[in-house]
Amino acid sequence: MAATDPLRIVVTPLDTVPTKDLLDWLAEYMTNEGVDTIVIGEPVHKDGSPTFLVEQIVGLERKINKLYPNIELVRQDEFYTSKRARQSIIDSGHGRKKRKDKARVDRVAAAIILEDYLSENIW
Repeated sequence: MAATDPLRIVVTPLDTVPTKDLLDWLAEYMTNEGVDTIVIGEPVHKDGSPTFLVEQIVGLERKINKLYPNIELVRQDEFYTSKRARQSIIDSGHGRKKRKDKARVDRVAAAIILEDYLSENIW
């Protein structure tokens, strides 16, 4: 999970949330933060075709739309974001242990997905 400030200038990695806990996490987050858009990473193959996970994403989108009908949901290509996240962790000087920490990589990847969305649609 990642978020941006109200002016959509700074992106901050937040947390790694297991899928089974996601709706509960969102409920708490939405209570405390102003959210107008949720960006969901869209897993695609190298050729741009959807992966098997897209079915699960569609189900998640339906649940979110039902719970939060006034929140815009958008998908953002997440191809290579984990690889880019690992490289970012390396570039920031962290050791092997931190770049192999899946939760850390997922948080950085979430921030990259949100940054990509903002750079393509807002900035």
